[in-house]
Amino acid sequence: MSIFVWTKIGTEAGEGVTRIIARKESERISGAGIFWWGIGTSLGTALCDQARRAGGTIPVLFCEMLGRAQSHDASPTSIIRWLRWRDWANSEFDVPSFIEVTSRGEDRKGKRKDKHYALICHSANKIDIDQTGQLFDPKNCRTLAGKVPGDSQNTALLEGSFAQSHPNGRYRIAFVANLVNPWQAMLTR
Repeated sequence: MSIFVWTKIGTEAGEGVTRIIARKESERISGAGIFWWGIGTSLGTALCDQARRAGGTIPVLFCEMLGRAQSHDASPTSIIRWLRWRDWANSEFDVPSFIEVTSRGEDRKGKRKDKHYALICHSANKIDIDQTGQLFDPKNCRTLAGKVPGDSQNTALLEGSFAQSHPNGRYRIAFVANLVNPWQAMLTR
């Protein structure tokens, strides 16, 4: 059993997956393998603890969302480009110039978003969607609390194996990268 992060990718801030992937590949090239992937919720301090136990990196598995994007993701009323971030010690920094993380401007209740999160990723390989990727079934894995990830969960810290076959998997692995220190950023402005 290993620890890894699973995240679903899809339309975000009015931008389709193909365009997001191209932008992230550009970041990866400019950043010597580093790119940031925006997510809506924090994985908490457990991510930092597990990454340290794992020797500093944790695999992150990207799978395309099933179905169509929700209207607030496909056609948001506003879009935010995040410019500042906080680390685990709550120190604030500028987002690196080669990184671009965007999100819709409002939360599901219509309130302006004041924070977002990003996974800090590294890949030596080109970021591209593998249309023939291995099947993945999150029901074969558990959260650190021992629960099966829910269908509405878009990002989770999981325990299990994605390297073995998941013949009943509903998802295809699009690509895999590694989280690197500081593993997650809280985006603030």
